[in-house]
Amino acid sequence: MTAENLCVNLEDMIKETTQKKLKWHVEFATSEYQKEEDKPVVEADGKTWTVDECYTAYSCSFRGADFCMITYENIERSGEQTRTINLVFLPPVAMRIFVLDELAPYAVETSAVLVDKIHRLFELLLSLKREDSEQVVFDAREIIVKDTEE
Repeated sequence: MTAENLCVNLEDMIKETTQKKLKWHVEFATSEYQKEEDKPVVEADGKTWTVDECYTAYSCSFRGADFCMITYENIERSGEQTRTINLVFLPPVAMRIFVLDELAPYAVETSAVLVDKIHRLFELLLSLKREDSEQVVFDAREIIVKDTEE
């Protein structure tokens, strides 16, 4: 599926979710809540950046077919500055492995428009969860970011 097709599908999914036609399962793993001293750092642009990672797996049944999308965000912070890298994957439905090397063959070209649509979907699903809607199930866990030099 192309990024453009995924954008169109995500827009339709957002509409159908708002109309209570879709049920979602969202799984995510993040390193955000680890102690700062336990996180790896990188030196770049004359600054020290602290690294966090976040994987999110979205799944639902959409138009009679199972849908699965996994997103990855690499978040680097230095003082008040934040920079991110966003990746999007459309793996087989049963795949819930949060390992970039294994997800790589399922990568979709990422654009600002695609990232925005995914963010809108996440915010919608989070708001439904806050309302205690049975339309979405969230599973969260912590991950540890490994220093690439180890």
